[in-house]
Amino acid sequence: MSYDRELTIAREAAVSAGCVQQEYQGRVGLVESKSDASPVTDVDRACESLIRDMLRKAFPADGFLGEETGSVEGSSGRRWIVDPLDGTRPYLRGIPTYSALVALEDGNEPVVGVMHFAALKSTYWAAGGGGAFCDGEPIRVSRIGSRARVFGSALGFVERADTLEGRRLLSLMAQWDYSYGFMDAYTYACIASGRIDACVNLLDKPWDCAAACCIVREAGGAYSDIAGDRSCHNGSSVFTNGLVHRDTIEYLTQF
Repeated sequence: MSYDRELTIAREAAVSAGCVQQEYQGRVGLVESKSDASPVTDVDRACESLIRDMLRKAFPADGFLGEETGSVEGSSGRRWIVDPLDGTRPYLRGIPTYSALVALEDGNEPVVGVMHFAALKSTYWAAGGGGAFCDGEPIRVSRIGSRARVFGSALGFVERADTLEGRRLLSLMAQWDYSYGFMDAYTYACIASGRIDACVNLLDKPWDCAAACCIVREAGGAYSDIAGDRSCHNGSSVFTNGLVHRDTIEYLTQF
């Protein structure tokens, strides 16, 4: 099945949100805290409203799940999943790795993914069966196949330090060649483009990773939760080049 129109609209929506992010960079007004202590601004809300309106106008039968406005049921069996401003904290600090994320889930499968990094002037996208791209150029994951050579990234090991999965992840990171800091969705872009080999996130939400699920898969990589289930809805994520995916999951679950 072709998702060409869906991908086109998703890219337009993400880029439009990026324009809003750029317009208000450095002059954000009120910053509020959500129940999980993460920040939210009028820019987050404006970007989500813009993206939601564009998607629902083009695909009125589809459902919608947004970080800021929640869920709207649809009748098509499909659902758009949106993070209007991924990396609000970096955005507020002027760090350029923030983005707008748009994904389409058909059934339980992410079939369209767009990650637009306005400050970096870069957009990553993919649709089911069509490959993955960055600014029009095809991208592929790395070919690193050994745990000892992995250039990896992780999130959640501090927050989950008192849990078994947190201790396992910290132990795994010690065996990688290099552990890089987490950069929100840009980390997933680096997986898809072969710059990073593996990433484990113990704190992921569907709007954070649904777009990446499609893009990394189409770039030849793999995704799952930390138990190995291929879902973006279970509160954790593992993205790899595919070659080290089984080893990563087995390490996180075997002892």
